Amino acid sequence: MRYRSTLTLFYLLLFPQVAICAPLTLSYFERPPYYYTEAGQATGFLLELTRSIFQDAGLETEFKSLPPNRIMREIKQHHNAHCSIGWFKNPERETYAKFSLPIYQNKPVVLLTTKKQRALFASYKTLRQVFADKALTMATLKAFSYGAVIDRLIEEGAPRTRVISGQQNLLPKLLMKGRASYMLTAPEEIDMLIRSAELQTDAFIVVTMEDIPTGNKRYLMCNQAVGNSVIEKINRSILKLTRQNSAE
Repeated sequence: MRYRSTLTLFYLLLFPQVAICAPLTLSYFERPPYYYTEAGQATGFLLELTRSIFQDAGLETEFKSLPPNRIMREIKQHHNAHCSIGWFKNPERETYAKFSLPIYQNKPVVLLTTKKQRALFASYKTLRQVFADKALTMATLKAFSYGAVIDRLIEEGAPRTRVISGQQNLLPKLLMKGRASYMLTAPEEIDMLIRSAELQTDAFIVVTMEDIPTGNKRYLMCNQAVGNSVIEKINRSILKLTRQNSAE
């Protein structure tokens, strides 16, 4: 029995990608309405789509809510099969992670600020102009990506930022307290984001900018312990279910 256990362990160490016997961990961070925890249960429209995708693929899963930084550490490690829901794909992440086909495309990002700070943006038509104004402070999360195009604008413009760790609903609170001037977000997130921060939606306004690109595509991001055959199964189910949804 000891010989058989040792042989099994040796085999799993040599071939980790085929060793997905236990439920595959599917992580998410708290970002309503895409994915969040309510009454102790994982929910959200993208989480439910992901649940259907893995059920269709015949893969057992275990959903876990984790902070974004913890998720990134899990993805960079290869010890246990791990996928995470709804991430943007960029060149840096592709160096260590595997991505599925897209499961959703966001509406174009908008700038969110408070009504009290509306005048700060009256003369600006582009994000480039906003980023160039060092009197303005952008609230953002640590290690957060807005997609390749906006990430590049941020890198080039080097806006003044207030970076925090934690949940996204902390960002509107920074705006209300005057500790930041604006944040960037997808419009479909705004109502639940502000409500989850226990703030009033009529205290905020949305500003659109001419150089904001089309909405980013969201993917399932997996670590290298997830085999290519598993990714192929997931992709087949994504094609099947997203085509069904678009036809309805």
